[in-house]
Amino acid sequence: MTGMEIDPREEARAALSDLLDRLALLTLTVGLLTTAIGLVRVTSRGWHANVITDLAFFGSIVIVVLVRRRLPVGVVLSLLLAIVAVMSLAGFITMGLATVSFVGLTACCMVAGVVFGVRLGFILLGLNVVLVGLIGAAVCGGHLTGIQVTDPYFFEPQTWVAQIAGFAGFTAVTLVVSGALQSRLSNTLLAVSHHAADLRESEERYRLLADNMRDVLFLQNMEFGIDYVSPSAERLFGYTVGEILQINAMELFKPESRERAGESFQHALAMADGAKFEVPPQEFEYLRKDGSTFWGEMTPVFIRDSGGRIVGVQGILRDISVRKQIELEREELERELRQSEKLKAIGQLAGGIAHDFNNQLVPIMAHADLMARGMVDLESVADHARKIITPARNAADLTGKLLAFARKGSYEYRPIDMHEIITEVVEILAHGIDRRITVKRHFEAVSAVVEGDRTQLQNVLLNLGLNSRDAIPTSGEIVFKTTILDSDAPGEPPQLVISVEDTGEGMEDEVLERVFEPFFTTKALGKGTGMGLAVAYGTVASHGGRIEIASRVGQGTLVSMVLPLSAASTGTGVAGHAENVVAGLGRVLLVDDEEGVRSALTDLLQSLGYSVVAFGRALEAIAHFKENWAGFDLLVLDLVLPDMNGRETLAVMREVDPDVKVLLVSGYTADDEIQKLLHSGTVEFLEKPFLLADLAESLARLTGTR
Repeated sequence: MTGMEIDPREEARAALSDLLDRLALLTLTVGLLTTAIGLVRVTSRGWHANVITDLAFFGSIVIVVLVRRRLPVGVVLSLLLAIVAVMSLAGFITMGLATVSFVGLTACCMVAGVVFGVRLGFILLGLNVVLVGLIGAAVCGGHLTGIQVTDPYFFEPQTWVAQIAGFAGFTAVTLVVSGALQSRLSNTLLAVSHHAADLRESEERYRLLADNMRDVLFLQNMEFGIDYVSPSAERLFGYTVGEILQINAMELFKPESRERAGESFQHALAMADGAKFEVPPQEFEYLRKDGSTFWGEMTPVFIRDSGGRIVGVQGILRDISVRKQIELEREELERELRQSEKLKAIGQLAGGIAHDFNNQLVPIMAHADLMARGMVDLESVADHARKIITPARNAADLTGKLLAFARKGSYEYRPIDMHEIITEVVEILAHGIDRRITVKRHFEAVSAVVEGDRTQLQNVLLNLGLNSRDAIPTSGEIVFKTTILDSDAPGEPPQLVISVEDTGEGMEDEVLERVFEPFFTTKALGKGTGMGLAVAYGTVASHGGRIEIASRVGQGTLVSMVLPLSAASTGTGVAGHAENVVAGLGRVLLVDDEEGVRSALTDLLQSLGYSVVAFGRALEAIAHFKENWAGFDLLVLDLVLPDMNGRETLAVMREVDPDVKVLLVSGYTADDEIQKLLHSGTVEFLEKPFLLADLAESLARLTGTR
C-alpha cells in the first residue's frame, strides 16, 4: 500500500476514535448513573453477582475512556472489546441464557471484524461459541448455582445449542456481509485515492507548467476583469499577480492599441456569437508598471458555459518585442538594399553619363568662350546664346533624371507617359553599356499613360535593361516594346504591356522558378544582391499590375510588365522660352551662399523688374529682414545654406511676417517637408538649374499676376 492509498480499517479506527471522543461525556454520565443505581440496589437487597459485574463493567469502561488519549487507538479499542466480551460472558454465568449477552458478543465480533479484520472477527466468534458452550454445559449440568432464571426450558441443552447456533449464524452472516462491504469500500476508496492522486499530480504538473512558462497564461471575464494570470506576468508587466488581478485588462494596453483592441474584441465576439470562430493572434503594444512598453502577441479563446453562451476569454500573451525589432531591422535592411540597387546601377552608368554630360559641356564652353573673347558679332549673339541654353537644358534634364532615380522617401502617384520613361531609360542605357549591344524601342501602343510613381517605374525598367545587358555575353540586342492588351471582361479598361526582350543566354527552368525570390541571384559574389527582380515584382504589384518572365537557354529572355492604362493626361508640354517671360514689380530679399548663383539670380530678378537685396548667409539676411520686413514683397531662399538651412531660415522669418511670400530654390527635388509647405499657397519651389522664363513663371504664380 502506497502513502497515497486509504486503508478502510484505519479509517474505521479513526472513526471509532472520533466517536469515543464525542460519546465520552455520555459514557461517563451513564457509568455514574449505573453505579449510583447499583449502589441503591445494594442498600435495599444486598450484594449480588449482577451488581458486582455491572459496577466492574462500567467502571472499567469509564477508566478506559478517561485514559484513551494516552493509549494507541488499537489498544483502547481492544480493551473496550475485551471488557464488553467479559461482561457478556459474565451475564451468561449470572443470568443464564441472556439476549443482551448475545448482543454484546455480536457487537464485539462485528467491531473486531471492521477494525481489525474479518478473520479476527471469525476467530473471536469461534472463541465466544466455545466459551458460551462451556458455560451452557456447566449450567445444564448443575455446576453453576445462583442463576436467577428458574424456567426449566433455559436449563435444557437443546435450548443452549439453538441459541448458540443462532448467535453464531447471525454473527457469521453479518461478518461476511461486513467483509464484502468492506472489500467493496476498500476498492472504491482505493480508486478514489488513485483518482485524487492523479488529479493532484495533474494539477501540480499544470501548475508547474504555468509557474515556469515565459508566456503569460490569463483568464478574464466579459467585463475585462482578470480572474487568473500566471506568475510570468510579474516579469512581463512589473506588477505582482495580486496587483494584476485588481486591474482592468484594458488598462494594460498602450492608448494607441487600446482602441484597436476593443474594436477587435467586439468584432471577434460578433463573429463567435452562435458559431464556432477561431480568433487569430493579435499584436498590441502594452504598458508596464514603470511606464515602459513592449509588443505582445495575444492568442485568445472564448470560454462558453454549458448553454453555449460566451462567459469569458482565456489565452496566452507572448512578448514579441525582439521579433518586432528584427522585423523593423529587416525592413530597414530591405530598404537599404533597394537603395543600394539604385546606387549600384548609377555607379555602373557613371562612365556613360560622364561621357554624355561632357558632350553637353563642349558646346556650352565653346560658345561661351567665343562670346567672352568678343569673337561673335552682335547679330549672332542670340544664336550663340541659344546654342548654350540647349545643351545646358539637356545637362539639367540628365541630372534631374539621376536625382529622381536616386531619390529616397515617399512616392508620388500621378499620370505618367511610359513612352517618355522608356525613352529616358533607352538614352541612359545607350550611353552606359557596351557599344556592341544595341538598345531599341518599338512603340505600338497608341497611349501609354498609367497612374504611378515615375521614379519607381523608371527604376524597374532600368534594372530590367541592366539585367538584359548582363545576360548578353558579347554583342546582342535589347528591345523595349509597348502594346495594348484589351480586356475580355466588359467594363474593364485595357492594359498596357511593356516588354523588355534580349538576345542573351536565357535561363534554365530551375532558375526561372526562383527569379522573383529576394536575395536569389545567379551572379557571382559581389556582382548582385538578388533584389532587383524582387523589387520589380513588388513595384509592379503595387501599381495594380503584374510581371511575367519567359526564357529559354540560348534563346534570350522576355520580361513583360502589364499595367492598367489611365485615361488622364500627363499634363506635360513644351513651352518656349521668350513667350513665358512675365515681368514683375516689387522688392526681393535673396539668400544664396554661392556667389555665382547669387549674382545670376540678381541679374535675372532685376531683368524682370524687381529690386534685389542679396545676402550670402542666412543670419545676415534674418537680421536685415527683422528690421526691414515691411519693405520686402518676396523672399527667394536657397534650401542649402552653410549657417542655417532654408527651412530654418523661413521659419524664423515667418515669425516676423507670417504672410511673407517665398520662392524656395534648390538643386534637389522637393521632399515631403517642402511638399507640405507648398500647400500653404504662399510658397513656390523651383528646381535648379532654370531659365528666366521658369523663374518668371514661378514668381507670377506666387504673386498672383498670372
